[in-house]
Amino acid sequence: MVSAVPVDSIEPVYLVTFLATIAVCLSIFKFFAPWVLRRVTKKYDTLSWAKKVELNEIVMALAHSLVVGLASWCVYFTMDDIKPSLTRYNSPPVLFIDSIFFGFSVSDLILLLVYRSFGLPFIIHHLMAAFNGYVVLAYRSMPYYCLTGMMMELSGPCTNSRFLLKALDVDQTSPLYVGNSIAMLTSFVAIRITANAMNLYHLLWLALTTDDFYQLSLAEYVCYVGGVLTFSVLNCIWLSKMIKGAIRLWRGVKKYD
Repeated sequence: MVSAVPVDSIEPVYLVTFLATIAVCLSIFKFFAPWVLRRVTKKYDTLSWAKKVELNEIVMALAHSLVVGLASWCVYFTMDDIKPSLTRYNSPPVLFIDSIFFGFSVSDLILLLVYRSFGLPFIIHHLMAAFNGYVVLAYRSMPYYCLTGMMMELSGPCTNSRFLLKALDVDQTSPLYVGNSIAMLTSFVAIRITANAMNLYHLLWLALTTDDFYQLSLAEYVCYVGGVLTFSVLNCIWLSKMIKGAIRLWRGVKKYD
């Protein structure tokens, strides 16, 4: 089993990208998000401090999910060397995107420590995401599984838009809210559930067909096996909530989660 890899094993270009992403994300949260939201709605300045924190984080998360999600799918469809059978393989495009993903995850954890205003699923998700981001950069392994994991982020814009509409108390029966709900459920299944299923299937296939899988370190097992199991459970929880919301919407219930 491979020994642990120190932080200084991360290549400088990815470390700089990681640190730059943290700076950009926190700048979006602190400066850009309030500037945009004040121009989108007059309600922003009347909201509570906690609600402003929530909205600013949503805008930051929306920007991240759009960048990481689109980049990941582009790499998936244009790079034919990233295969599920590879365990040790240095893929610069995947590592670059992962350094952005890692930086965002750490940024959200910083906000969690500072503002303490996010729920348990959020904490679990971002702790695992930050750990995974580090392991991928440090060990430079399993690029396919890292990539398919980040591909799930493309469902984020619809989900974050939903959180934004809800936080702004938009009428839940309005065409905008209903349209977003349909887009959110559709993109969640088509993108996040599909990418998660691909990840789970190929990881099981790798474990059953190659000895390379059993040469990974403990950190990598926690990252890839623990990660896919954690995100699978969280995805099922979130999907069940979306389906319940869709059923309530269909029944004409005016208030639902």
